[in-house]
Amino acid sequence: MCALGILRPLVLAGITGVSTLVIGFVAADRLAHTRFQAPPSLTIAQAPLPEPATTGTIVQNAEAPETKPVRAMSGFDTERLNALMRGEMPPAPAAPRRR
Repeated sequence: MCALGILRPLVLAGITGVSTLVIGFVAADRLAHTRFQAPPSLTIAQAPLPEPATTGTIVQNAEAPETKPVRAMSGFDTERLNALMRGEMPPAPAAPRRR
């Protein structure tokens, strides 16, 4: 009867000791095979410059179209934001006038 009383703590101590030893060996192996690489150098992507003929923004003749003055906003349009948050769609753009 006395052997069973001491055998259980010895088995538990042996299992704990072996588990600790295995964890220590695995950690040592992981540290031995770890390579700390330098972070890759950053490259900044640059878009190619478009040809002026493809953008349509440069007009160098006398037939330059008249530009309409842009209406500057005097503040943030909270009414429109609230309408968009409610799910209301903005009104359709007006049809161009024919002369």
